[in-house]
Amino acid sequence: MPSTGADAPRFTTVDWADEASGLPRVQVRTVGFVVALLALAALFAYDYSVSPNSLVWSWDLTRMDWLSLLAGVVGVRYGVVPLVVDRDRTTRYVAALGRQPAAVLSFAYLFAFAVLGILGPETFGYATADFTRELQPPVYTSVNADPFVNYACIGDMVNERCHGTWKYPLGTTRVGEDVAKFVVYGMHIALKLALSAGILMVLVATAVGTAAGYFGGWIDDVLMWYVDIQQTIPAVVVYIIVAYTFLDDGLFTLALVFGLFDWGGIARLLRSETLKRRSSGYVRAARSAGASHLHVLRKHVVPNAADTIVTALTRQIPVLILIQVALSYLQLNTVNLRSLGEVLTRGLSTNPVPWFQRWWVMGSVVVFLVVTVVAFNLLGDAIGDVLDGQTEVR
Repeated sequence: MPSTGADAPRFTTVDWADEASGLPRVQVRTVGFVVALLALAALFAYDYSVSPNSLVWSWDLTRMDWLSLLAGVVGVRYGVVPLVVDRDRTTRYVAALGRQPAAVLSFAYLFAFAVLGILGPETFGYATADFTRELQPPVYTSVNADPFVNYACIGDMVNERCHGTWKYPLGTTRVGEDVAKFVVYGMHIALKLALSAGILMVLVATAVGTAAGYFGGWIDDVLMWYVDIQQTIPAVVVYIIVAYTFLDDGLFTLALVFGLFDWGGIARLLRSETLKRRSSGYVRAARSAGASHLHVLRKHVVPNAADTIVTALTRQIPVLILIQVALSYLQLNTVNLRSLGEVLTRGLSTNPVPWFQRWWVMGSVVVFLVVTVVAFNLLGDAIGDVLDGQTEVR
């Protein structure tokens, strides 16, 4: 059924695999996807068997890096490639999002978030201690220099107040670490966690939710029974048990546990959506034409539930980021000393300087988290509204 909103675009296509040059595009995309997976597997085997210390020059990939690369390949195949191939549809999506200023601002922020998360640490470097630049205030602010012994102001000193400088736009910690570099590295951690755990959630939830809703019967009963049991045990509890049983409380364990144990809510939403879609006219037509169950699910049911997937995922990703920061703050997740949770710990400590005399350390992390959560929610709602109208068969 087409969208009934006055300003909403009219999307009419559900099949993502139009044919071109006599060969279904889905086959070309599938071949490319398999080749990318094989190349990634070959690089992984080379890294761990031939060159365990570094893959290229001094670039040593961790387990989390490999999981992020795998998630990136899957995300590109099922998220980016369909939009690139179907340019007409993508143009309509962009036009619809462009009419929502909040969505445009959120997309711009999250795009910058992704770029800085990928390139930021290597481009701007990492925060290091330097006691000659301790407690520098953010740019356009100032701090009273009197309480500090041997205080060296990097910016301008006016009336015994040290003013911030663009050399340290977000100020420094009490040991002279650049807070801006901390935030950029926090984006790096958040991006890897969101990409890895998010893709795992979507894959498992889509398989379980659509299978339960489409086939029904005992399959539905068994799958939803498992989801009910799984949701009674919070993923954070599973993480703590796994982390302290295997002495591995790093980012890889966090992403793997939440990706595999925190998808129940998304699966239930997809099941509900599939129950509505399986009786639609285009699904019955495809089945009457001899299409297999897999074809119907892959070409008609899942694409038409894209709004549900996107909206649910944009709700889940900010929660993951907040959980990682909270666990790091509680010292239950040792990503490393550059984690935003560790920055919060330093910002809230009272020794030797009260936290309100270095408010920018904690304030920068809080502002970053708030803006990120709001941006994900606004963009997710906007994308969900845009995708919600694409249910009419061409």
